[in-house]
Amino acid sequence: MNVSFQASERVYKHQKRLFSKSYFKRKMANGEYIQRQWLLYSPSAGAAFCFACRIFSNANTQSSFETGFSDWKHATERMKEHENSEHHRKAMLTFVSLAAASGRIDTELQKQFESECAYWTEVLRRVVSVVKFLAERGLALRGASDTFGRTDNGNYLGILELISEFDPFLKSHIEKYGNAGAGTPSYLSSQTCEEFIQLMGDRVLSEIVSEVKMAKYFSISVDSTPDVAHVDQLTFVLRYVSPEGHSQERFLKFLPIESHTGEALCASVLKVLEEMGIDIANCRGQCYDNAANMSGVYKGLQARIKELNPLVEWVPWAAHTLNLVGVNSVNCCFETADFFQFVQNLFNFCSKSTARWKVVTDGLQPNANKRIETLKSLSNTRWAAHADATHAVHINYANIQKSLKNIVNDTNQNAAIRNEARSLDKKMDKLETAFMCTFWHSILQRFEKASAALQSVELDLCTAVDLVGSLREYIGGLRDQFERFESQAKQLSPTVSQVYRVTAQRQKTPKTFFGESATSEVELSAQQKFSTSVFLVVVDRLLSEIDRRYAAYDNLNNTFGFLNNFSGFTVPELRNKASHLQSTYSADLEM
Repeated sequence: MNVSFQASERVYKHQKRLFSKSYFKRKMANGEYIQRQWLLYSPSAGAAFCFACRIFSNANTQSSFETGFSDWKHATERMKEHENSEHHRKAMLTFVSLAAASGRIDTELQKQFESECAYWTEVLRRVVSVVKFLAERGLALRGASDTFGRTDNGNYLGILELISEFDPFLKSHIEKYGNAGAGTPSYLSSQTCEEFIQLMGDRVLSEIVSEVKMAKYFSISVDSTPDVAHVDQLTFVLRYVSPEGHSQERFLKFLPIESHTGEALCASVLKVLEEMGIDIANCRGQCYDNAANMSGVYKGLQARIKELNPLVEWVPWAAHTLNLVGVNSVNCCFETADFFQFVQNLFNFCSKSTARWKVVTDGLQPNANKRIETLKSLSNTRWAAHADATHAVHINYANIQKSLKNIVNDTNQNAAIRNEARSLDKKMDKLETAFMCTFWHSILQRFEKASAALQSVELDLCTAVDLVGSLREYIGGLRDQFERFESQAKQLSPTVSQVYRVTAQRQKTPKTFFGESATSEVELSAQQKFSTSVFLVVVDRLLSEIDRRYAAYDNLNNTFGFLNNFSGFTVPELRNKASHLQSTYSADLEM
C-alpha cells in the first residue's frame, strides 16, 4: 500500500498522530490477525469510515465512523467498540445478505479489471520478446517511420507485423490499436519500447552488480570511443570470477566524457563504482590501452587508481598491444609513413574505377590456395589491415607494375589517369619502395599471427608473455638482416632499381681547435644511409615499443605465472613463489 496518510495528521498537545495501515487488521485474542473489510480511509478527508454503516445503517444517530473518524489517540479502542456494536453488526448482515443475493458491484468491476490486465499482459509479453530478440543480436529497433504497414517502420514494428501473421490475438490488436494515434494506448509505441529497454538494462545491470559483490574481487577495463554523434564515450567493463570458477567479463555502461586526462578518467571510474556500491578496495586489476593518459606512470589513469589501492595491478591490453606498436613504429620516420601512404594511394587509384580495378585484378596471379589476393585498403583502427594490404602488394609486385604500365600506355585513358599510373609505377621502381614492401611484409605477417593469438578468448598470461617475448626476439634478430631484405627486394620485379636513389651525404666533421687533430671526413653511401637512418631506426623503434609492453607482462608473470604451470617448477621454487604471492596479498591470502 503506497497511500500517504499525511492528511490524517492530528496534534495532541505537543505530539502528532496520524492514521496507520496497521488499523486495517484486527488482532484476535489467540494472536491471529484478520482483515477489517469494513474499514476505509479517505486521503482527501484524512479520516476513516465504515462503509457498511455509512450505506446500510438505520440507527437514529450516526457514529463517528459514518461521518469520519479521526481520533487517532483512541483509535484502537474505538474501532473495537464500533465493530462490536449492535448497529454495525446489523449493517454488516444487511451488506452480506444483499451481496449473496444480488452479487457485488465491485466483483464485476474486479473481473473486468482482471480481464483488461490479462489482455494487456499478453500484448506486453509479445513486445518484450521482440525487444529481447533484437537487443540480443544488436539490431536496430526503429526505422524512419512508426506506422504499421510501411516497409520503413524498422525491425521492431516489422517483427510485430510478421508475428501477427501467425498470431490472431496480435493481429486483432494491431488492427484495433496499431495506428490509433496519440491519446489511445496501444503499448506498441516507440516510447513503450524504450521503456522496456531501460527496464531490461536496469535489471541486467543490477544482476551484474550483485554478481560482482558476491565475487568480491574484480578488475576494471575502460576505453574511450566516439559514437556516430561524435560524442566521446568511456566504455566501462568489469571482470570477475563466478562462484563456479568461470571468469566473467561484463559491459556496464557508456559514460560521456569531455576530458581525456588521467584525473578526469579516474573521477569517472570512481563515480560509477560509487553509484553501484562497489568498493574500489576490492579491485585487483586494471586493463587499458597503452596511451599516455591511461598507462602513464605518474598522471595516467592506472597510476591514480594504484594510488588509491596499491594492489590494483595494471595489465596492458594484449589484443591492442601490437596495434600501438605498429602505429608508433610507422610514424618514426618519413620513409615508412611514405611507403604506407603509397600502398593506400595505389588502392585508391585502382578502386575508384571499375575499369582500372579489372585491369589490375586480371593481371594478378592466384596464390597457393588458388585465390586472387586483391588490393586492400589500410585502416586507422585495425592494424591487421596493414598486413593484408602489404601482403597483396608484395606477392603481386611485378604484376601490379605491369598493369600500371598497361594503363600508362592506354591512349583511351585521359592524361590525368595515365600520369597518376606513371607516378605509381615509378614509385614501385624505387629500391626503397621494394625494400620497405619486403621488410614490412615480413614483420606484419609475424605481427598478424601473434595478434590473432593474443586476441583468443582462451589466452592466459603465460601464453601472452611467450608470444610477446617470441616476437621481441624475432624483431631483435632483424638488425643483421638488411642484406637479405635488400636481395629479396631486388627480385620483386625486373624493373626495380638496383641502387638507392637517395643522395650520398657526407657526415659533418666537428670544428677543430688549437691542439686538436682533425679527423678525416667520412662519406656514407646511399645504402649505408638507408640502413642507418631508416632500417635500423624502424627496427629499434619496434624493439623499444615491444620491450615497454613486455616488461609489464613479464612482471605479472613473475608473480602469477606459476599458477598456470606447476609442473614447470620445483617444490622449493613453488614454495617461494607462493610465499611471495601471499606476502603481496596478505589481506586476501592466509599462510
